[in-house]
Amino acid sequence: MLKVVYTLIFIFCTQLFVVGQENSADDLLNDALGIMSEDPEEAIDLTMRAFKLAGKNGDSYGMISAKSVMGDISMQEGDFEAAYINFSDALEYLEKSDTVDVYNRMLILSNLAEIKSVYGDHGGAADLYGLSNKAAMEYVQNYSDIAEEYDELNVSVEILYNQAQELKLDGRYLEAGDILLKLWEDSEFEKDTILLAKVVNELGMIRKENKQYNDALEFFAISAFGDGVEEYIQAIAMHNLAETYMEQGDFVKAEKYYGEALEKKMIHSSESSQFRTLLGQGELFFKKGDVNLAIEKWETALTTYDKVESYPDLFVVYDWLQKAYLKTDLQKASVYGDLYSGHIKEWMKIQSSQRNNAPTLQAFNTKIDTILADRQLKAERLALLKRYWPFGVVALLLILLLVYTVQVSFNRRRERLLEESLKLDRASVADEILNRIRRD
Repeated sequence: MLKVVYTLIFIFCTQLFVVGQENSADDLLNDALGIMSEDPEEAIDLTMRAFKLAGKNGDSYGMISAKSVMGDISMQEGDFEAAYINFSDALEYLEKSDTVDVYNRMLILSNLAEIKSVYGDHGGAADLYGLSNKAAMEYVQNYSDIAEEYDELNVSVEILYNQAQELKLDGRYLEAGDILLKLWEDSEFEKDTILLAKVVNELGMIRKENKQYNDALEFFAISAFGDGVEEYIQAIAMHNLAETYMEQGDFVKAEKYYGEALEKKMIHSSESSQFRTLLGQGELFFKKGDVNLAIEKWETALTTYDKVESYPDLFVVYDWLQKAYLKTDLQKASVYGDLYSGHIKEWMKIQSSQRNNAPTLQAFNTKIDTILADRQLKAERLALLKRYWPFGVVALLLILLLVYTVQVSFNRRRERLLEESLKLDRASVADEILNRIRRD
């Protein structure tokens, strides 16, 4: 009997130990998420321990979660190579798992797409966003109650928007345009001002790339000054307004909108977004001939965001600083020149791999022209209808009155004919009766 009791106690303690390990793995991940901003190295250590515990217990979901958290920390630190490996591992574990987790699949694929975009593989990023969107649609379709509870019924909209951006950057303007135009129509129908602002901003960028500056400015203005648009979106649109005016040579308006964009971004946007506007401001002042102010803006940009090496389109600031310091400080010019040349090889590789996209860009702009012309025609017809509808109503009433008058006249005439015919029939019958009486 005592042996049985000891055995039961041993089994019970073993179960407690296993559960404790599982709970500690979850706790480790929660702790890692809590400190990843302040102490990323410690957060990575915690996730590694959680991953090992999950693997030891055969907890595939815990392994997936640990790898995903590792990927998040790596992205935060700008180590996109490590992030890509971690998210790829998480996706591999998820594919092998017996658990169907389309939500996690959606998130992992979106993160992989974002990393592809950072390295300039916009085609690969677009394809991954496409797979992520399929997972998102499956999630909403199969788990609509959960999606509604967490306000995620429209989760695929953001993914489609990101896919359109990558398709545009990959030069696949027609594919990007089809998505953007669909989102444009949906946002207007559903009165989604935020989505509308983001979409017209992208349409404006396509117009700008096609040198249709006035049309681009109109799209950017909708996004920058529309009611109900979030501040960070307005800031992006104002930045685009400034950039467009600068390309047109209107430096006064460019300076105005760069200033307003930066003012909003300092409160509502990320440091990398602030960097881009400071970069643009520096370019503007350099073109105006104010080299010292341009240098000040670029130096401020580098102190605002220090991970430019991870983004090939940002370290161009080194080239601008080299050009500016050639006029004032040759030693600093040499330093920034070395920094720029150290990254230019990969940058040029990305640039040279891009196709000539003018035909598809022109084709998509033609499609936009057609849609805008159709909208203009409908608007003109609606305006005419609003202007002349009272006359139309009067004309319709007159027609109805005329039809009624004709109908009444016709009915009266038919009644008279029927009465006359009836009288004739009665007279004929009476004559026949009288004739019979006379014969009798």
